[in-house]
Amino acid sequence: MIAWTPAPQARDTSIPLAAQAQARTKARQGEVNQSLWIVFALLSDALPGSQAAIYFEGEKRGGLEFQGSNGAGKHFLKSIPAATLAGLPISGTSGGRGDAIVLSDRQAARWLRKGAQSQDFLVMARPLRSGPGAPGMLLLALPQSQLDERQANTVLDLAAKIVQHHLTLSSELESAQAANKFLSNLVSQTGSIDLASTSDVLLAGLVQEVKNILTFDALTICMQSPEGSDRLRIEWAQGVERKYAVGFTFAGARAVLGEIYRGAQPLLIGDLPSAGFEGRYVAGDMEKSRFKSLLGVPMTMAGMPKGTIVVESRRPTHYDTADRDALGATSQVYGTALLWSRKYRALHAVATVDGLTQLVNHSFLLDRLDAEVERASRYGETLTFLMLDLDHFKHVNDTYGHLFGDYVLSQTAQLVKAGIRKADLAGRYGGEEFGVIIINATTQTSLSTAQRIRNSIAGFKFHDNGTNARISVSIGMAEYPADGKDSTAILQHADEAMYRVKRQGGNAVISYSGDAGAIEQEAK
Repeated sequence: MIAWTPAPQARDTSIPLAAQAQARTKARQGEVNQSLWIVFALLSDALPGSQAAIYFEGEKRGGLEFQGSNGAGKHFLKSIPAATLAGLPISGTSGGRGDAIVLSDRQAARWLRKGAQSQDFLVMARPLRSGPGAPGMLLLALPQSQLDERQANTVLDLAAKIVQHHLTLSSELESAQAANKFLSNLVSQTGSIDLASTSDVLLAGLVQEVKNILTFDALTICMQSPEGSDRLRIEWAQGVERKYAVGFTFAGARAVLGEIYRGAQPLLIGDLPSAGFEGRYVAGDMEKSRFKSLLGVPMTMAGMPKGTIVVESRRPTHYDTADRDALGATSQVYGTALLWSRKYRALHAVATVDGLTQLVNHSFLLDRLDAEVERASRYGETLTFLMLDLDHFKHVNDTYGHLFGDYVLSQTAQLVKAGIRKADLAGRYGGEEFGVIIINATTQTSLSTAQRIRNSIAGFKFHDNGTNARISVSIGMAEYPADGKDSTAILQHADEAMYRVKRQGGNAVISYSGDAGAIEQEAK
């Protein structure tokens, strides 16, 4: 849960200025440690065995002070002197792309504690900007045994963006609070917002806050559409025409909402019909509108428009500049949370989804199996786990090349996913192996699912760039609790059943207990 920065308190003149500065520094460090735990947790999930730390500029300008880590912080120095930073582009990013900097062994030895300067680690640094003239750094020590530099760069960059957006917003709020009493109250009321919440939960919070400060006859919240950056998608609609329901997408050319989005500026209109626009959502929809007043503000990220919040009233001149400022502040807090939640989900996907097959990865699959076994035990239910292994896949790689092999794995994943229910879960176990969790089912009732998957793979003609191939799959099944009392036993027994299929020639389904029988092999 990321906590928003609390409103600044009036300075107590009875406390020396130096002591007040130290208190602010300590409070900021506590805020960072509390607010960025999601970033650290996701780095741990996405890059197992890695250690990450965040540094910000300390009281002595030029050097960076340790703020927090996803572990005990044992690898990291408490401060990085200014001299150590010489030659690194901490004021910006590497090549302007936000890429991480891979430190040389000599540099890494100066950035890590003694005992951590091992060639077993690759050390990467990602510059941060926490405000004008306030550089920072996200540092990562990645075990060579887990090295995937491309994935590490992607994860580190996404994590850094979340940090930067949080710090930018905190800085903007602090600047505005002194002159805006409402904003101070808003920040205190929204003491914490959970970025892991669904978009619906965050939208509901935003709508409730708008209801607390404004009266309206219609409310629309739009965000940038996946169809393109020039289009908006309605995410929340209240009091508007039926055709403008959630999911409606539009470009908004010559219309009010499109102007708010493209211009990234608020609009306050007291006489909507005579404002000179050809429409509200799209050109031509103004004539039959009942609304006279409109107030809209943009949602932006890093200065770029990402969405709009619009309220309308049937009364003319219903809104004033104070309403505009209040809605703008609300958009800044809740709207930014919505945009951050998308970044959170993107980073979470990196941690849980296999990049090639787009199925869940090994770690997430096993975690889910643990959870489903626990749930089945609690409610007296059953479940079946399928272990799948493509037959003679090495021959495919050796004969047709690894690019074609990747295509086969990707296509197989889609065939497996298409063969199961929405309630079930398919994942990549590793290499050419896949796992499937079938909820509330025995091996007997799961046999048809396993057979459907086997048939679809054996009958599919793999074709890519002029190369054609056929492949089959061996499937082993194990049932909880009949074949094992915990997830480890279920996994092991499904694996044993799968290897029994392999020894018999492959292209078949066998359960561990044998109760479900085996499907006859088809001619290869």
